[in-house]
Amino acid sequence: MRKDTIAFISTYEHPSRDSIEQTIREAFPEYRLENIVLKDLVKAHRRWLLPNLYHVLAEYGGKVFKREVSVRESYFWTSYLFCRVRDAMRSVLDPSRHIFSFQTQSLYDTSVPGVPHFIYTDHTHLSNLESQYFDRRNLRPARWRALERTIYENATRVFTRSQNVTADLAKHYGMHADKVICVYAGANVNVPSQPQLANDGYANQRILFVGGDWERKGGPDLALAFEQVLRVLPRAHLTIIGAKPQLTLPNCTILGQVPIGELSAHFAQSSLFCLPSRLEPFGIVVVEAMLHGLPVVASSEGALPDMVRDGVTGRVVAPGNVPQLAAALIDLLQDPSLCRQYGEAGFELAKLRYTWPAVGARMRAEILRAIPAHETP
Repeated sequence: MRKDTIAFISTYEHPSRDSIEQTIREAFPEYRLENIVLKDLVKAHRRWLLPNLYHVLAEYGGKVFKREVSVRESYFWTSYLFCRVRDAMRSVLDPSRHIFSFQTQSLYDTSVPGVPHFIYTDHTHLSNLESQYFDRRNLRPARWRALERTIYENATRVFTRSQNVTADLAKHYGMHADKVICVYAGANVNVPSQPQLANDGYANQRILFVGGDWERKGGPDLALAFEQVLRVLPRAHLTIIGAKPQLTLPNCTILGQVPIGELSAHFAQSSLFCLPSRLEPFGIVVVEAMLHGLPVVASSEGALPDMVRDGVTGRVVAPGNVPQLAAALIDLLQDPSLCRQYGEAGFELAKLRYTWPAVGARMRAEILRAIPAHETP
């Protein structure tokens, strides 16, 4: 039997999942793609339910009782379920049929002997240790952390979205540089081939924030900073999409969730984008802002400095530093020509690095290099 199938393994739902699948399809048109959804695999094994609930209580019971984590979340984080998924994959993947397996994110080890295995992730669990805002008491149990290490050890290659995660894999997991490759990521919204802005030449003083997790994404810091902005620039405006915080700020529009097809219009109507996250695995919305030609003000958390080059494509500020954030916003809103300069530089960087075709080309080259030549068509 000829190996003609890619096993595309979704460990859990996330915003980029469909984009990643399409990227792999287009990067490897000579192969058939088979979708394997681990949530469906878990549901199909009902006999795992009671033993896993026992492990939820044993490993996360205290946190569940304190409502620091839900039973639903912790159900998928137990060492028991990790091992059951790992073992079950041996009856799902077929070394005689699957040319390679491709896993999105890194919650489980779905590798199977005889099938080259590739992971694409925007985080590791221990990446959280790099943030001053992460509470070490929220680390998962030691047994789970030991199992997480095997995810990367058993992979043929690990693809990352950002250089900081590449560095974390070396620092916290002892991964060799030749096994971990940063390939970046693309946008999840449709973007024009050239920015089509309606922001009065970057002079309308409109700030855009997009993020569902208001606290983690630095929303409270932005609200405080915007109060300072209004003292200097009373016609400035802040639009908040995703989150729905209870605010009484003037000149502030809170939209909550909007259809993904409408996001592009909000980017086009803004002078700059702001994401002052306190903890951030990646922040793909920053890529989307750059592809719309917007300058970005972001914190120095996680992957954000990979995308936002301070003084080139925007401003990078310390997480939680409200005066610094306000000053960066005021400086840019007062200088439309600088906004344009940063926006154009960000667009060029994003087109070069942060598009799914570019990501797919990088992954294809590395995957074909790692697969034995006699197994390719």
